[in-house]
Formats: sequence, structure tokens, C-alpha cells
Amino acid sequence: MPNKHLRYAFFTLAILPFLCPAYCDEHVHPDGHAHAHGSTGTGHDDYSPLGVMGNHAHQAGDAMFSYRYGIMEMNGNLIGSTPVSTQDIFDEGFTMAPTSMRMEMHMLGAMYAASDSITLMAMLPLKRIEMSSRMPMPNMPNMTMTRKAETSGAGDLKLAGIFPLWAAGDHSRTLRLNAGLSIPTGSIKETDPGTIMRMAYPMQLGSGTFDLLPGLTYISEKFGGSWGTQVASVIRLGENGEGYSLGNRFQATTWYSRKLNDMLSVSARIEGATWGNIDAAMIETMSPNARADLRGGERVDILFGLNIFLDTDRWDKWDRLFIDKDNGQLLQAKPQENSMDKETRLAIEIGFPVHQDLDGPQMKSDWSLMVGLQVSF
Repeated sequence: MPNKHLRYAFFTLAILPFLCPAYCDEHVHPDGHAHAHGSTGTGHDDYSPLGVMGNHAHQAGDAMFSYRYGIMEMNGNLIGSTPVSTQDIFDEGFTMAPTSMRMEMHMLGAMYAASDSITLMAMLPLKRIEMSSRMPMPNMPNMTMTRKAETSGAGDLKLAGIFPLWAAGDHSRTLRLNAGLSIPTGSIKETDPGTIMRMAYPMQLGSGTFDLLPGLTYISEKFGGSWGTQVASVIRLGENGEGYSLGNRFQATTWYSRKLNDMLSVSARIEGATWGNIDAAMIETMSPNARADLRGGERVDILFGLNIFLDTDRWDKWDRLFIDKDNGQLLQAKPQENSMDKETRLAIEIGFPVHQDLDGPQMKSDWSLMVGLQVSF
């Protein structure tokens, strides 16, 4: 897909001037202004969308734990941007036509700031994938039957570091480097229980390869609003144990967030992604999902989000709402020595594709949803 990669390269180069540190007031100093502005931590000024990963750093010793639940629905198939029917897929010589796919993911994450200059991050997804396909009935070529497949288990573990590169004097503008590695903990040997055949690429839980995860994130915050942009990629390193390698993936996203009050913020985001074909083919080609040369594509999504913040003071206020049943008095919160500041964020983001161009027949995305909980200490 050279043309698609060229379009992505042009898009990336087009936004790089916004990331240039030449106009920035000063470089990041680890000991200075660590919490002068929310851009260096997870304060209320950090209301980036939930779907943007690795967008913030922490002060030395701070930690954050997160849980995200994501779901993606796919229905129908495209060749390029043109819808194709089940019969069209059969006419291409395939004997199985995928019709729908649902992927659910539980993402467990943790972040820890080893110093003001590096925040470490780990994420492990737990996946469940369902796919429905249509097949001609034996001896009845004009009739079809539905076949369903399902896989579940852990995906690939992702380890990363977030490094502040520079910041404005008041830390209202920041640029960070994301550098990570994907560890192949997800299975690539999932088989169909009915046929004992290895399932096609989309039904496997991992890549089977060590993958580099480089990226850059820029955030600007001002007057209760913030905007940011992030470029990220997945670079495959070699072949996996099954003799293939998934295509490289490149994506860029830009968003705007607005604070409504001390507890709420909303966001709008656009994300573009392009990914390559697989470099080796499966032997079984009864379905387009098993064709290595039909896995590449590009997609543009628009996404809308909502954040709800609960800091330590609000937790204390909620605690005081509990009434002592014995005397009818409000319970008084007991003072705690060396208590840590805690902030909890509840967030949701929903997205819809506005453009898809797929090497197909390949299944098209309908919508995606992510909800999450983040607790910072």
C-alpha cells in the first residue's frame, strides 16, 4: 500500500511544525514547576480523551492504576470503500464470507514515575473475539448457513516509557516522547474446535512478534481548554513462530477538550490510521480473513468523550454523607497522617468511522466504545 503510506507520511509531516520546540519558552527541567500546571501530571487540566494512551507524565513517586473496557463492532465487507455482499465474496472464489465481528477488551494498566524525567507504563489486554460467517450449504448451493467462531484470552503485554522533551515556562505546552515495546504474550495458535484448523488472522490474540511502539505527544492547555496531537506507530520486528508478521501500523490523532466545571469535561477527537498487509499467507484460503494480501487498509474516525473527576476533597465530602445510626450525627472523617492525594477519573469515549479504504474483501468497522476508570496517587 505505498500510496496510503505516502498519504500518512504527508499528514505526519504536515503536523510536525506544531510539534517543533523552537517556539517553546524553555526546556523541561525535572526539578522545576513539576506541578505548576496540570500538563505534567493528572490534575484537572489533564482532561485528554480516554482513548489517547501515554499522553501524560507524572511527578517522581506518583502512580496511577487504570481499567478500560472497550468494544468494537464490525459488520459487512468492503473492497476499497465499496461495500460488497456475501454473494460477491463467493463469486471471488471464497467459500466462507465473514459477516460480523465483535471484539471486547479489558485493558489493565499501571503507571509509575521513577523520576520527574521518566514515567513507566504497562498495559495488558484481555480479549474476547466473536465472528460470524456465511457458508454455502452442502449440495444446496443456493442456500447458506451461519458459522460462528470465538476466541478469548490475554493479548500482548505493552511496556513503555514516557519522557518529557520540553515545555513552556508555565508548562501549558508540552512535548513528550513515547518509547515502548510490545511483548508477544498473546496466542497466535488459536484453532477452530470443530475443525482443529488454525483460525484466521483477526481471530488470533496477539502478533507473535516483538514490536516497537514509538510516538510523540503534544498538549497545549489554556483557559479551561486543551488540545493535543499524537503520532504513534507499531513496528514489527521479524517473523513470529508461525512464519508470518502482521503489517506495520501508523496512526495520528488530534483532539480538543473543554472543561465544563470542576468535575466534568468533554472532548472531540479525530484519528487516522493506516496498516499494512501481512508478509506471509496462511495455507487455508477459504475465507478472505486468511489472505495475507487482504489485511491492509486505512480508516478515519471521529470520537466524542466525557470525563468525570473525583479528587480527594470530593471523596471526603462523600464520606461525610454517611450518618452514624446510633446518634444520628454525621460521621466525622478521621485525620490521616501522610495521606496521599488521590484523584479518580471516570471516562467514556465513543467513535464512528467517517472513511474506510480496505484491501478486501475485508470487514468494515461500524462503531467503537471505551469506558474507563483511572485512580492516581
